Amino acid sequence: MRILHTSDWHLGITLNNMSLLEEQRCFLKKLYELVDTEKIDVIVIAGDVFDHAVSSADAIALYNEAMTMLCIDQKKRVLICAGNHDGAARLSSCNALLERAGLYVAGSVRDGVKRINTGDVAFHLLPYFSIDEVRYLHPEEEIKSYDGAMRTVIKGIEPDRERSNVLIAHCFVTGAQPAESDRSAMVGGANMVGADAFAGFDYVALGHLHRAQEIGGNIRYSGSPVKFSFAEADIKKSVTVVDTTGFSRQEIVLSMQHDLRVVKGNYSEILDAAEKDMHREDYLKIELRDEYAHVEVLNTLRSYYPRLLSLVGKQLNNVKTSLSMEKAASLHPEDILTMFCQEYTGEKPNATQMGWFRKALEFEQKGGDAQ
Repeated sequence: MRILHTSDWHLGITLNNMSLLEEQRCFLKKLYELVDTEKIDVIVIAGDVFDHAVSSADAIALYNEAMTMLCIDQKKRVLICAGNHDGAARLSSCNALLERAGLYVAGSVRDGVKRINTGDVAFHLLPYFSIDEVRYLHPEEEIKSYDGAMRTVIKGIEPDRERSNVLIAHCFVTGAQPAESDRSAMVGGANMVGADAFAGFDYVALGHLHRAQEIGGNIRYSGSPVKFSFAEADIKKSVTVVDTTGFSRQEIVLSMQHDLRVVKGNYSEILDAAEKDMHREDYLKIELRDEYAHVEVLNTLRSYYPRLLSLVGKQLNNVKTSLSMEKAASLHPEDILTMFCQEYTGEKPNATQMGWFRKALEFEQKGGDAQ
């Protein structure tokens, strides 16, 4: 059997207030192609299908499109365990009906660990849970940590002695390396689970961390298929194909339609390079070495790079100046004047200068008609 392991789609996520739904749609088209070319039997999604528990209409529509394509058109089984970002109850609603189409969703640990037998493999779907949920379900156990809660839940899983056993889960395993976009995973280490908790499974398909990596031989994070942060600009994104004959694994690297890039240099150098840049549609963060980050520079650079999302300038009083697109759009004209004066004179405009500016602004807003 051939399994495609993916996770952390985060449908509906934004980067510096710009939607990445176009990139997620591009990924899904590649996913459909891989299912055919790699002769995939089962698609495993290890949590965080959505970025928010209450998702946008566009994100839900893309999810519906993906599941229809995979389950109905391509006639594959899709197995999903809910992640901490998913609205578990919504994601797992209409379970009995969905399973007839080949879509299996585990929403809550309160419903037990869902087991799906397919061919020579028993899949165990373990959704994300809180310690309190496990304490409620197992009052006889003294559970002091997330690791203890995970071990309690796994202890209740009955392995299939005649099949290979695959666990699908969403958690943070000790020793794994988070990416910068792992917002919730990086808050302390209280929710970490020891890798030895998963002993006995032939393969553990994990989600939660956005960097593809392997721990302990049989435990793997597929990572997110799309870059969600400029800190991940140089990180390769992928899905994992698992062959249950020996559980060999192949990492298939993915490319974004418009990549994330960080460009560094002097202002004139970056402008010269922009003239010849064949990838102006990429999502960009520009770091200037010789110029402050201000609105005029931002607008000039954005005339070349429409997806310029962050501009970082040289240091002012030992502090780097920065300006994002959403911040620029929200600035009041007086804020822009103050930033301009500070950047070029080192001082804020005085009361007289601000008074002149307000009169000029009022004149401009009235269409230049003298009163």
